[in-house]
Amino acid sequence: MQGLLIFLLLLFPPQSFADHLDLLIYRAPEPLNWQSPGRLVRSMTRNLNAKVDGKDYPHPISHVNIRLQCGRERPVYRGMTSIKSNGAYLWDFLVKGVSLDTMLINQTGRSYSEQEILSWLKPLIEKGYARQFRLILTSDQCARLRRYVDLYHTTGLINIYGGLRSDPLLGQGAGCSAFAVSFLRILGLDSENLRKAWQRKLRIPLELLSVKQERARISFLGYLRGQDRPWASTHEEHIVLNFWDPEKMFHWVGGPYREWDVRGHPDAAKPILPWSREVFKNTVQYHFDNRRRLLTKEEVQNTSSKTCRNFQKCP
Repeated sequence: MQGLLIFLLLLFPPQSFADHLDLLIYRAPEPLNWQSPGRLVRSMTRNLNAKVDGKDYPHPISHVNIRLQCGRERPVYRGMTSIKSNGAYLWDFLVKGVSLDTMLINQTGRSYSEQEILSWLKPLIEKGYARQFRLILTSDQCARLRRYVDLYHTTGLINIYGGLRSDPLLGQGAGCSAFAVSFLRILGLDSENLRKAWQRKLRIPLELLSVKQERARISFLGYLRGQDRPWASTHEEHIVLNFWDPEKMFHWVGGPYREWDVRGHPDAAKPILPWSREVFKNTVQYHFDNRRRLLTKEEVQNTSSKTCRNFQKCP
């Protein structure tokens, strides 16, 4: 009964009928170990076997969904995920030679349904795995986010589950946390303080990333067998990943529920799309067409001279 009360209070806290955006943040079953590449891979792999109430844990590497409530309209539930099976990922690791570069590669994506999100929310809240961050909105702010939800579908972004470097507001797709945070960005709320609290920075050595021309020095199986090395120093070839980390977001919330009234924040002046709709859709289509494949070294380093390429708009 106590778990049910907590669940209901999280879904319908005070001001629940005011316009609001909820970030529903799920931690990993066991904390991921970011000390080194090998420790990260092994901790992620262990989480794949986690159970809650006898069922497979739905978010073994942590996750964020959103719930948008505008007035008394039906709430909108969304959360980005990949349609790719664990078996397909295993094929990539064992046959295609994918290694840490899996963090950069876009996949075919979809959104979790309202039914899927709600079916897991109650047991995860009861076990302390889920926390809620609510933003109280004006009707104009809520309407802007509702338009963004519609654009996310009509431009095809909903079909791209992005790598950690992909930016949904640039038409590149998004992982679950980048998708959720993009709602704050649409309202101009992604402050420096939030970036410091929610983002994680990794320096990944180029030698650990498979590209079309060559495979990574340490394979997925190599990590499972105990091979490892430190993250890159500033003096060797590497890329820098700054990404929104659901686990850091989870701990920042601090408890089951946290609220932020942003109704006094100045309305965002920028258009939702950074370019014309045609250019944006072209960019989305490019990233959709180039999902699932190994990147070139130039793409990994983001130095390609092509006009239309990964991490750039496509006119």
